[in-house]
Amino acid sequence: MNATDNQHPNETPTVSVICQTFNHGAFIRQALEGILMQETAFPVEIIVHDDASTDRTPAIIQDLIREHGDRIVPILQRENQFSRGRRPKRFTYPKARGEFIALCEGDDYWTNPSKLQRQVDALRLHPEVDLCVHPAMRLSMRTGKQKKGFDHGHDERVVPTGTIIARHDQFAPTASVLMRREAAMSMPDWWFHGSPPPPTGDFFIEAIVGRKGAVYLPDVMAVYRRGVPGSYTDSFRKDNADRLTQALRDMLFYTEKLQGLEGIPHEALAEREQWVRLNYALQFLAMGNRERFAHVSQGIRLKHQRIALWALRLMRGSHAAFHSGRLAFLLLRHYRE
Repeated sequence: MNATDNQHPNETPTVSVICQTFNHGAFIRQALEGILMQETAFPVEIIVHDDASTDRTPAIIQDLIREHGDRIVPILQRENQFSRGRRPKRFTYPKARGEFIALCEGDDYWTNPSKLQRQVDALRLHPEVDLCVHPAMRLSMRTGKQKKGFDHGHDERVVPTGTIIARHDQFAPTASVLMRREAAMSMPDWWFHGSPPPPTGDFFIEAIVGRKGAVYLPDVMAVYRRGVPGSYTDSFRKDNADRLTQALRDMLFYTEKLQGLEGIPHEALAEREQWVRLNYALQFLAMGNRERFAHVSQGIRLKHQRIALWALRLMRGSHAAFHSGRLAFLLLRHYRE
């Protein structure tokens, strides 16, 4: 089916695509066109939430609405909601009418016109699972280079929940997520309305919606931009020590709330908490804040990471080792991007 044929205004959409954007004037057209090009045998609605952008983002959205009519459902805020502690999901998710919800933020984009069809087919083949994901290319805003990321092998399979949770980082890119709407709307109230909200939402989608596992498709079907000004990664790296310390407390607080939820393995969650502490410790290392680094890294206990734990102890105990470790970490981060 052609992309132009997959809209039936009088029918309930099978997929609701949620696109959240703020000051993405350089990217939003590409993001929405990647959604609009999808070739499906079912209707799709696009819910785009602009959080009072100050650039051309709202105008570009309006242009695309004129071009594509009922295909785009806009939520255009007049006042920025994020700055008031209100995350876009409290406005977008209740609007979704589809059997499934897909995500694509305004600074990412899809590259395969059969992405949605393939993911819907995969979840229908696995009715016991609520989440489907795939790899993406990481596009560095600094270098312009792309590298494959979130690669978990060449086989299509259902990945166990413990594997998804017990990691040092996100299992899959936001732009790869397709989930059953019923499961998404069953997320805890604190995920939608928590004050302060969780520092990042992706992990909690993976953990809670992915409690029955996740269907992994091995093909790259999206691009994830790294280093976009204002993005989570960019803000994380630019936060001062006090804000970063508070973000760590918030992240651990909300992660602890997953304890006891059916389908979430205790050991995997305990390991994830240790990785969270390590990630924040490394950011304090990058900042050159040895006092906060020492405090956060002191209690880290990670299985099978003896060399890393030895390095942390060495840097806590020596100014010279801390300085050398910081330079090495910054070089490694620079190289990886």
